[in-house]
Amino acid sequence: QVFVCGDDVEAKQMVMNVVRALGLTPLDKGSLLAAQEIENYPLQLFPMWKFPIFLSLGLTAFFFFYCLALDVIYTYIYENNNFSFFIAITIPNRVCPVMALILLALVYLPGIFAAIIQLYRGTKYRRFPDWLDKWMLCRKQLGLIALAFASLHVVFTLVTPMRAFASWRTSKGIISQVLNNKTEPLNNTNAWLSDSYLALGILGFFLFVLLGITSLPSVSNNVNWREFRFVQVR
Repeated sequence: QVFVCGDDVEAKQMVMNVVRALGLTPLDKGSLLAAQEIENYPLQLFPMWKFPIFLSLGLTAFFFFYCLALDVIYTYIYENNNFSFFIAITIPNRVCPVMALILLALVYLPGIFAAIIQLYRGTKYRRFPDWLDKWMLCRKQLGLIALAFASLHVVFTLVTPMRAFASWRTSKGIISQVLNNKTEPLNNTNAWLSDSYLALGILGFFLFVLLGITSLPSVSNNVNWREFRFVQVR
């Protein structure tokens, strides 16, 4: 977007036409009184990202400390097991998918509220409340942060087999079978459930990435409304 302001309507329209010819999107900010605001805009740090970032940090801290109390502190006090190393991989790998799903829900939830308000008012030409308007304006940022959490979940899951705890648990199971002189047969039901769970996770992450890519301005400008809606609905 290119911000444009001025008191001469014809001159401003000429500048906006030049901006469109360059492949950019002009945004009319009104008279020259907005010039100072426009000049200070590049000095702002993530102006549209403050609420999504603070919300994400708050929810992440809440779920992190909840898992910390449940998996580390509780087991240490009542079961005398030291699982403090869960802080590095296990707990983040539990927090990331929860955050991805919550933030993804927050992307589409304001649209439902907006539809309810429009139905209640009987018109779509009245302005939404300020809280809903600000919420809807930061949906793209919330979606990108959700995609970041989902990507972290994928990375944490991929490194899980390389953990010392995973190797120890596998070795413990093998030794237990040797000492008991008993081999655990393959449970086909559990194998199907596990593979189906992983396959659905891979498909879900693929659709999530596709959704994030089509939300980028450089991509969304090259698809029509029907194509964009098709990706969003899926």
